[in-house]
Amino acid sequence: MSAHTVDLDRGVVLVTDIGRDHGTRVAAEFLAAGWNVAVTARSVTALVRIMAGKPAHRFFAVVADPTDRWQADCILDRVGARFGTINRVVDPTGTVAAAWLMRSDVDAAA
Repeated sequence: MSAHTVDLDRGVVLVTDIGRDHGTRVAAEFLAAGWNVAVTARSVTALVRIMAGKPAHRFFAVVADPTDRWQADCILDRVGARFGTINRVVDPTGTVAAAWLMRSDVDAAA
C-alpha cells in the first residue's frame, strides 16, 4: 500500500502535543473512525507510549515542539510528504494550526 493512500471520506488529521491525555484520546478516536492520523510529541518517550499496535500505513509520529514556528512548518512538511493533504489539525497551542491555515494549498473552510 502506498504511503499516500488516503481514505477520501475521512482524510488526514494532525494531532499535536500527543503527550497530553486529551491528544492521545482524540488521535485514537480519529484512527478508530478510519482517518489517517499524524501525531507530534516533544519526546520519543511520549510517542512510544501510544504507538504500539497502531497500523503503520495509517499512523505517523513526529518528534517536534509544535509551539516553535520553524518546527511547526517542518511538521506540516513531513506529514504532507507522508500522507498528502492534511484535512484537519487538532492543536491546543495554535502554532501548527496557524501555519497550516496560512499555506496556500489549504482551503480556509477546512
